[in-house]
Amino acid sequence: MIKKRIMSIIIGMVLVLASGTAAFADGQLLSKSIYKTGTRDEDVQVIQKALKKDGLFTYPKLTNYYGSITENAVKSFQKKHGLFADGVAGPVTIQKMEGLGLLESMPVSVPLVNRSKSISSRYGQALDWWSEVKGKIINRDDVLLIKDFQTGKSFQIAVEGGTNHADVEPLTEKDAETIKSLWGGNYSWERRAVLVVTKTNVIAASMNGMPHAGLDNQPYKAVVNSRSAGYGRGINYDMVKGNGVDGHFCLHFKNSTLHKNGKVDYKHQQAIKRASGQIK
Repeated sequence: MIKKRIMSIIIGMVLVLASGTAAFADGQLLSKSIYKTGTRDEDVQVIQKALKKDGLFTYPKLTNYYGSITENAVKSFQKKHGLFADGVAGPVTIQKMEGLGLLESMPVSVPLVNRSKSISSRYGQALDWWSEVKGKIINRDDVLLIKDFQTGKSFQIAVEGGTNHADVEPLTEKDAETIKSLWGGNYSWERRAVLVVTKTNVIAASMNGMPHAGLDNQPYKAVVNSRSAGYGRGINYDMVKGNGVDGHFCLHFKNSTLHKNGKVDYKHQQAIKRASGQIK
């Protein structure tokens, strides 16, 4: 069954069970989160059609197979629109296609809940970054819902990457405005307790409010000068374009560490304890 004119590909997640089970909200997802070489699925035709509209898929026939032709077309799309060009159609790439009005139809395959519902759990799980979160619950290119522990305000982020902790960016300019409002209208290195909502968990975390190490108007991963927050010359860590933010933010979990020195940050860990209910 095909639903015509999608409202959104990914617009966040909402907790639907007190136990911590979550589901995507507002709009529909393609039936898989990530499409890459070897994928066989009817959704691949939807992606190919979007690429054809952008003038990048030249094969005369749409197929259900994600082969080298589709991979190369996706790489071209990613390069054209300032995304990391790995040829994989993940949530950020799909969201960009939708934002450009290229996705006109898609299979209805995921049941949804109303976004007006809120996270029913007051606290999140204190899950270890190294053994429980990284590469298991959260991966690069994931789109997550973040709820500020103190105010209840929520916004969406895309996971750019990160080794010692997660590097994240607001998905849209509206999300960036929400983030800025939480720090009193100014960007700040101050840590805040937050809840991270994934497909399956609500996790206690801590986030700073300072975008850094990137430029929104320059290609992702290019070597550039004058990166944000005084980072100077280096690799441009700004994957999501057009969100009104230069660079990324740091999102910490239990036992995660700083990239600059590999050490656990006390203030981040205290914020995580607040978000998990261990301290007031």
